[in-house]
Amino acid sequence: MDAIDATGQSYKGFLITRSLRLPELQSILIELVHEETKATVLAIENNDPENLFCLSFQTFPSSSNGVAHILEHTVLCGSKKFPVKDPFFAMTRRSLNTFMNAMTGQDFTCYPASSQVEKDYFNLLEVYLDAVFHPELKEVSFLQEGHRLEFSDKKDPKSPLQYQGVVYNEMKGAMSSIESRLWQAIAKRLVPELPYGHNSGGDPKEIPSLSYEGLLEFHRTFYHPSRCLFFFYGNLPLRKNLDFITERALKGVKPIALLSPLPRQTRLKKPIYAVDSYPVAENESLEKKAQISFSWLTVPISSQGEALALCLLESILTDNDASPLSLALLNSGLCTQVDSSIDVEMSEIPWIIVCKGCEEKDQDALTEILFKTLKKIASRPIPDEKIEAALHQLEFQRTEIGGEGGPFGLTLFMRSALLKQHGSDPESALLIHTLFQELRDRLKDPDYLNNFLRKYLIDNPHFVRLTLKPDPKLALKEAEEEKERLKTIGSKLSKADAEKIVKQSEKLASYQEAIEHQSLECLPKVTLQDVPLHAKDFPLKTSKKGNLSIYHHSAFTNQILYADFGFDLPDIEIKDLSLLSLFAKLLPELGCGGRSYAENLAYQEAYTGEFDASLSLHVSQEDPDLCRPTFSIRGKALHRNREKLFHLFKDAVTSLDFSDKKRIDEWLSQHATELQSELTRRALAYAVQTSLSGFSKASFIYNEWHGIPYYQAALKWAKEGSLKLIPELKRLQSLLFSLQAPHLVLSCSGEQFASIEKENFYALSELSSQPAPSWKGAYPLTSVKPQARFIAAPVAFNAYGMRTVSYRDGDAPFLLLSTELFGNVVLHKEVREKGGAYGGGAQYSPATGNFHFFGYRDPHVENTLKAFHKAIDTIGSGSFTEQELEEAKLGVVQALDAPVVPGNRAAVAFAWLKAGRTLAAREAFRKKILSAKKEDITKAIQKHLSSQKGVLVSFLGQELFEKEKLSSTLSVLPIEN
Repeated sequence: MDAIDATGQSYKGFLITRSLRLPELQSILIELVHEETKATVLAIENNDPENLFCLSFQTFPSSSNGVAHILEHTVLCGSKKFPVKDPFFAMTRRSLNTFMNAMTGQDFTCYPASSQVEKDYFNLLEVYLDAVFHPELKEVSFLQEGHRLEFSDKKDPKSPLQYQGVVYNEMKGAMSSIESRLWQAIAKRLVPELPYGHNSGGDPKEIPSLSYEGLLEFHRTFYHPSRCLFFFYGNLPLRKNLDFITERALKGVKPIALLSPLPRQTRLKKPIYAVDSYPVAENESLEKKAQISFSWLTVPISSQGEALALCLLESILTDNDASPLSLALLNSGLCTQVDSSIDVEMSEIPWIIVCKGCEEKDQDALTEILFKTLKKIASRPIPDEKIEAALHQLEFQRTEIGGEGGPFGLTLFMRSALLKQHGSDPESALLIHTLFQELRDRLKDPDYLNNFLRKYLIDNPHFVRLTLKPDPKLALKEAEEEKERLKTIGSKLSKADAEKIVKQSEKLASYQEAIEHQSLECLPKVTLQDVPLHAKDFPLKTSKKGNLSIYHHSAFTNQILYADFGFDLPDIEIKDLSLLSLFAKLLPELGCGGRSYAENLAYQEAYTGEFDASLSLHVSQEDPDLCRPTFSIRGKALHRNREKLFHLFKDAVTSLDFSDKKRIDEWLSQHATELQSELTRRALAYAVQTSLSGFSKASFIYNEWHGIPYYQAALKWAKEGSLKLIPELKRLQSLLFSLQAPHLVLSCSGEQFASIEKENFYALSELSSQPAPSWKGAYPLTSVKPQARFIAAPVAFNAYGMRTVSYRDGDAPFLLLSTELFGNVVLHKEVREKGGAYGGGAQYSPATGNFHFFGYRDPHVENTLKAFHKAIDTIGSGSFTEQELEEAKLGVVQALDAPVVPGNRAAVAFAWLKAGRTLAAREAFRKKILSAKKEDITKAIQKHLSSQKGVLVSFLGQELFEKEKLSSTLSVLPIEN
């Protein structure tokens, strides 16, 4: 068949309006319009077998009632062709998808999914098309997913009223984070006339104002094929996608008018200065907890050339702590951290600089330093080397395959399709070299960036300074305000109104029970026959050069070299475990090779795309208490900069400089601020790590490296300063860099490897090892008691940890399958649908034998714990079907076969090697999963889980703790010492 790739070409009612080769991406961009409905199709064709589609709608909220977010949830609760309770979650377990989601942006809602199996891909596309264009949108789904009133005792109208709903509870959790509070406070002042001025996810105060009819009307307005952008990526023929959407979405559809473009925000005539608050726990220190932000509205998204220049300028000014603007703000002593962001997905692009670790009283002084520094920078030419380093960073980011996480197709959707929806040319964000050449041409004018800086920052009156200050009473105040609103509603309820709420709760519960065992056979599915027979493998070519072991995996990486230079850990004292984690984080922030920290950060910016250090446990396949831990320094660089990267490796291990006390103190304060501001976001991880930390050496070590012990130690070090810390870091440096069993792990093409080998790996093989005590890891374990830790959140993050068996036990595959069954059969219904939590499930690590249940953004603790036990009893007694077992197998295989981006393949293969997870062992494990019988699962659960008493750890708000009366079951422990 003839290809569909020429501008002006027609195919079954579609007209190609644009066809363009993208040599940088080895792809072809094709844009089409469906002539009858005016629907837009954007396709990026290439040889990538991970095909992705995305159905995208512009959704413009006019309030913060969360309608776009709640609609995103409810369209996935059943449709005309697939009238089952939850096609989205059902398909996650009837599929081999590599990615499947639905996302509410600030001005768009999109539905992406990807798969490497053609049948599976079209199954997913069929379900998504029917969901978005023909959803059932039942009122009970709206009540479950959005919001509802119910009595705390659902049958007793005399008990207190409360709000419930998945999105309602999700947003209560989301709005407890500082970042969410800050952005919403900025947006409503910076862009009040645009959709961004509203909270598209929903403000818990406003969500209850959304009516069911309002939800239906929003769908009628925005979810029409004429107003959909159909995005396709990968190696499937375009005609197959076009035929599919014609038959299932476009045939017989009456067109409607396209949405009008968003208007321009009226510009401020003078700046806005404002103060707002965010919640912190009542026992939390308020010192240096304010955040002071500076925001400007700059260029429209259609001006992609200027947007790129804006990103360049941001990189020059704030890319790292030694960048001129960041440095001036940090040197003032009025903040501990400077963050900068530019949102290139909005119709008009904001530039926001946030100073963290501040005091409210210093807002004027910081403002003066900010503008004084900007004017100073604008008064003289920006050095060429600074411009080139920043250009290098931007080029690297846009060249890398999969650097942003998730499928590469989704990255390209975000870059191009959203631009198209705003009426601009999608290739503007894809033609890397063309855009950069145009920018370089403009940079020939020595005043270009200086004038740009004056226009969009210094002399731009559309400026908002917002100070966000901590308020230990705010969470309680907001909870009391909600109680009062509910009391007011309750006081006005007639007897009939109260009875209606009781009946509504009964109706929802009855619906949830009625559909519990609903047949899903109307949904398409893949079967075990569609599962690839063999496990993934990434062959490593191994060699030796002097004392250095080299491991290379050959892959196309778009001219980027990925390298890990590491060595085995020597024996580490228990008191040094958290210090070791700090050392790894601090390493790339210091000077080395005779360069100061500022010079070293500039070196990294000019020649690498990433440079950091990490710790890995490498738990043995044969013994979960045996670890082969390593310390690795990872770097990635464009191939032309490979020599610079290897010199950086050598400098880091031979001449790391701990003499700059001021820099270390500055970084410690910055790090502590970051940990504190991310506490709520990382609460579930902390809860899980704490609950598991008493079960195995591996989980104990991991908790010391990344859990609450590390959090507490980092805050202590920041408070005490580096005077006593530096000698300890130097002692650890001497021990670590004895270079036990050094190894180099490389992902790159064969040609790249040959050129590196020709240079003898740039002298890394000449580094000598020194004697050091071998790793023992003989740390005593202490039991962890059930506990609660208070955070500034109205919901809970629950973890229930247990210890089972590991890979070496024949039951390991069955325990892994049980996690899917627990979630699919019991916990999704009990914790999310009935309980209102955003998520709940179970996870098992065959490497360590650790097993845990979790509830995320959960309005309950006790009921969730009961759900965990119910899951064990239900699945342990065999109350699941053969179909549910097959879905569990598909879910496990889906995770095992998740795509690994080219740059990570060598590191993954090396980790398998260190742990002894041979291809034969992985194949055998896979075979046992696919052949597992029902009785295998039940026996494994009964043997390893049913009689266990786990450890419950909950990070939650104090009010919820008191409401649930948990003081007799959970000990309250402080987060900060």
